[in-house]
Amino acid sequence: MPNAIKIGVSADILAPAPGNSLGIDVRNMFRENVGAEGLDHDDLLLLAPHLRRAHDELVAKSVGGLDAEFACLNLATEMAEALPQIKAAAAELKCYQDILLIGIGGSNLGSKAIRHALKPEEDSAPGARTSAAPRLHFIENIDSYHMERLFRHLSPKSTALLCISKSGGTIETVVQFLILRDWLTRALGVNEARRRQWLITDPDHGWLRDLARAEGLASLPVPPQVGGRYSVLSAVGLVPLAALDVNVDALLRGAADFSTRCVSPAPEENPALLLAALYYLLDKRKDKRISVMMPYVNRLRLFADWYCQLWAESLGKWEGTGPGRSAAGSLPVRAMGAVDQHSQLQMYLESRHDKMFTFINLEHWDHDLAIPLDAGTRRVFPYLEGRSLSDVIHAEFRATRQVITDAGHPNMTLQMPVLDAYTLGQLIDLYQRTTVYAGLLYGINPMDQPSVEIGKKLAIQNLRHSAG
Repeated sequence: MPNAIKIGVSADILAPAPGNSLGIDVRNMFRENVGAEGLDHDDLLLLAPHLRRAHDELVAKSVGGLDAEFACLNLATEMAEALPQIKAAAAELKCYQDILLIGIGGSNLGSKAIRHALKPEEDSAPGARTSAAPRLHFIENIDSYHMERLFRHLSPKSTALLCISKSGGTIETVVQFLILRDWLTRALGVNEARRRQWLITDPDHGWLRDLARAEGLASLPVPPQVGGRYSVLSAVGLVPLAALDVNVDALLRGAADFSTRCVSPAPEENPALLLAALYYLLDKRKDKRISVMMPYVNRLRLFADWYCQLWAESLGKWEGTGPGRSAAGSLPVRAMGAVDQHSQLQMYLESRHDKMFTFINLEHWDHDLAIPLDAGTRRVFPYLEGRSLSDVIHAEFRATRQVITDAGHPNMTLQMPVLDAYTLGQLIDLYQRTTVYAGLLYGINPMDQPSVEIGKKLAIQNLRHSAG
């Protein structure tokens, strides 16, 4: 495969790498493949000093383990020491038929995405156990109907609560936790109810931490420097995933191994830095304000949701403080191959050239199914002779990528050799690292969310006023 970048992108970035390493193909981000809407190679060369500064800043702010400003990038190695405690909590949670994970946003999107990718469950009523592992229910948005349905279908005797909030005061999480622990207490008594409650929160501060101390509730810490959307490789994600028998060791190992591919300040040798540069340049030079992630793997649908929060909350900020300031970041959008070929693709093909695309393709499918043909169907569909379901989805992916490219939209492909905990760990590290690099290129803080905090305060003010 020829190099896509004249400054010399190494083959392990562009092609499916040996073993179970993630492959990244960025050739369609450039003018020679996608036309005038693509980047020139000189764009990357001119950005080189800024890329070096961003890399140096990321390295400097990652020093110090879990105390570092960018501690999230150290979780893959630092959490190994906490795994015995995490697995012990998970082993206790496994004793229950149903686990209610109470959290919102970064407190559950990561574990939800990985559960959906590795342990997809059949659609069934709450409480209908489909395997030896417990059922994990995500209690996130405030919805009285959903809560009442849980009460109708779950038994307090077989249910545990896992409440996750780094601040310990997220209002949506607090009110649902209060209702659910009251439900347990009324059914089981105070002491028995407390034995079924686990908290994951700040190690020192917040209402949940105070409650854990006061009532002796089981608890695990969220590293203070790790924000919710970057926390999936901490106890926030590892505890519920381990309770479902996800291989959390492999998840961490995949992230740690991928980080070793990102040690160079040169984009041709650092895939996360390269992707950040391409996203940034397509925004700044080509006005690509929408970033569509389109996995061709149904089980990665929620990974795209995780990406959307990570990207939007980290980068959706104003650059600078003076007059004429511009907005940073691109709007992340999830599409699903092949489903959204029949809903969104028409808009992508005949609309403004304000988009870039990321496809995710799976090389090897477990449980692939051959397509049976009798004489009649063989005459109608001769091209299906000897084909399987994976052949069809691969053909759909290649066709969509081609028409997107022919329409002049820059696009890249993430090639997953298999879908397992190790490859997901690589994807997580790639996008967390790419997001941080992109924030540094824009000159913003990729770790805060100032406008969201304003909304939280206003919601509490509204509750106070309405109560008065």
